[in-house]
Amino acid sequence: MPHSAPTVRTPAVHIPIVRIPIVRTVVALGAVIAVPLTVVACEAKSTGDGAVAVTSTDDACDLSTTDLTTGRTDFEITNNGGKVTEFYVYGQNNRVLAEVENIAPGMKGKLSAEFTDPGTYSVACKPGMVGTGIRSDVSVTGEATQKSQAPADVEAAKARYLEYVRGQLNGLVSQVATFTGAVKGGDLDAARASFGLTRTFYERIEPVAESFPDLDPKIDMRWDDTEGGTQEFTGFHRIERFLFPPKPDEVGDEPGQVSPDDAARAATDDTKGAIDTVADRLLADVTELRDEVAKKDFEFETQMFVAGPQALIDEIAKTKVKGEEDRYSHTDLYDFAANIDGSETLIGELAPMIAARDQKLMDTITAQFTAIRGAIESLRQGDGYVSYATVDAATRRELSDRVDALSATLSRVPGLVMQK
Repeated sequence: MPHSAPTVRTPAVHIPIVRIPIVRTVVALGAVIAVPLTVVACEAKSTGDGAVAVTSTDDACDLSTTDLTTGRTDFEITNNGGKVTEFYVYGQNNRVLAEVENIAPGMKGKLSAEFTDPGTYSVACKPGMVGTGIRSDVSVTGEATQKSQAPADVEAAKARYLEYVRGQLNGLVSQVATFTGAVKGGDLDAARASFGLTRTFYERIEPVAESFPDLDPKIDMRWDDTEGGTQEFTGFHRIERFLFPPKPDEVGDEPGQVSPDDAARAATDDTKGAIDTVADRLLADVTELRDEVAKKDFEFETQMFVAGPQALIDEIAKTKVKGEEDRYSHTDLYDFAANIDGSETLIGELAPMIAARDQKLMDTITAQFTAIRGAIESLRQGDGYVSYATVDAATRRELSDRVDALSATLSRVPGLVMQK
């Protein structure tokens, strides 16, 4: 029989992975979807339903108009490029208002953003899903409006979720302090052993972390985001590269390999002194993130909240299945599990709303979460996981298929839970 969704309460420092039971009151989420195009537009133009048409290519991000009005604006993004792309809308405080990820070539994505105040905002396409993207401003005119009110139960669920996030961030700061202390103190074996676990706290709450477009890259950027080394490489993965120096047989241009220019820079740049500086910055950045989210006036967009479970699953599909995320240490399965943890936590908070509307959908999600959790658990080794480098192609395909199926199901939920 259905149960009430569990309320997650995470202590300030909580190392074991959170397991949120997925029962019959489970929810699928996802506010933005990517669907196949039957006709791909060659240039930006308004859509039939009044949405702003966005055409993303490998070197351009064209909007049908940059003159918007206060209130809700819908965007329809067409990917005419050869790379998977993303589209972001940024507020006047440079926080992310809305985003859609993983739009494959020849596909389109949709999202809505709400502009309550007139002013200058910005948008960006990110072909290849790396770097700062192709960014431009949009002008919003009109009278200031009140933010649309989400259903009260959704807002209550978001408030509970943010308490969970704050607990995870407390744990993150504590773990990063220990991790960077080991790095700076020269206890590199301890640092290597704790790398995957330390990142778990961050990976569980990525939807909130990614709403800070300045902090998130500093903490979690990959070499790909440095645009060939022209941008400073910081954060977890810079330290990871130092702890797990690229081996000759790991260097190449295939997904999951270390690119030749990355390996070359590792050999010249990853000195102990340089990494100590990166470690200090990482601790400062995660502390700033914790403190920002702890503020009483911190706001997390409700649309991003209800889309969070799918967004976390898409994080696995985006870089983790191919081994690109933790390419030096091959600790990707820690990230897999953490993204599932975070998605399940969101599901648990929203479960009662879905239970009242679509029991069959919840049953499907329950089965899908159980299956993907079982697949990941089968790759455990001791208190952690096997090296992702040892996971064969067939197992990776199975994981990928399960992730894609779960993402498709979760995409149905935002519209469902936002019904009044």
